[in-house]
Amino acid sequence: MNKNIRLSGMGVNLVTPFNAAGEIDYPALERLVRKIKASPVEFIAVNGSASEAGLLSQEECMRTLEFVSEINNGTKVLIGGLPGSDTRSSVQRIATFPKHTTCAAIWCHEPLPNATSASGFLGHFRSLAQASPLPIIVEHRTGSFPQAAEVLIALSKELNVCGIVEATGDVALNGELVRRTPDRTFTLTSRDVMTLPLMALGIDGAVSTIANAFPNECSDMMGQMEFGNFQEARTIHHAIAPLLRILETEGGASGMKAILNHFNWMENLVRLPNTPVSEDIRSAIYRELADLPQRMVESAMIVADA
Repeated sequence: MNKNIRLSGMGVNLVTPFNAAGEIDYPALERLVRKIKASPVEFIAVNGSASEAGLLSQEECMRTLEFVSEINNGTKVLIGGLPGSDTRSSVQRIATFPKHTTCAAIWCHEPLPNATSASGFLGHFRSLAQASPLPIIVEHRTGSFPQAAEVLIALSKELNVCGIVEATGDVALNGELVRRTPDRTFTLTSRDVMTLPLMALGIDGAVSTIANAFPNECSDMMGQMEFGNFQEARTIHHAIAPLLRILETEGGASGMKAILNHFNWMENLVRLPNTPVSEDIRSAIYRELADLPQRMVESAMIVADA
């Protein structure tokens, strides 16, 4: 097991395109991965929280991971996701995770049903860490128990845990993780609107949904923050912040697909129980896209040979 992986900087929380038949749209997925591959982002997360992986079969999840791995061809660090499930099923799935996909680590989603206690959360991820053939990344989304910081810090010290994806954006919690997790363990945010303030706090990076459309700009924002140029970073943040607030209204995958469809990267299709964003939200997204700097719009548009 490679216990030395350390992610930092900007990553993409890859969405999963669908076609009119409700199947994975592999041509659209290839276009999107090639766009991201050509950008400065540091890593790609497949079957992450923006991917609707919980609505994919196990076979679809593995096929998608293999497909992206083939297109990526080692260019970016690749992270594979393990959708949330009960502990027993998750352990069975992670134990047979395919290592030939060149994944560096496995992003383990929160269990479903959600753990109702700190001990349940801790036991779930410890079981996955022990069974996994690769280092795991622990996801924290719900904040359903008050001991979250202590549990995550305890998990960060597990031998086969390499990082934490924190999705609530809680500043106090992230501050605890920055101060008290081992140096070998990284902390990422998956909440786009909190990337800039949490980077200022000292987290290691972000796994971003909006970077599906704007990988160059998100990478630039991250680079400016890493060099201490917060004025330039704030300019990019404030350009997309209104859009990010809208995306939090009706779910990341649905809103992100509306944006990517606007730029002709894929169809605006999701799987039930997800639904496309409402017309009001879609109109609000289009208004914010129209207000973006022209260079950002041009960067996000599909090109003939993409």
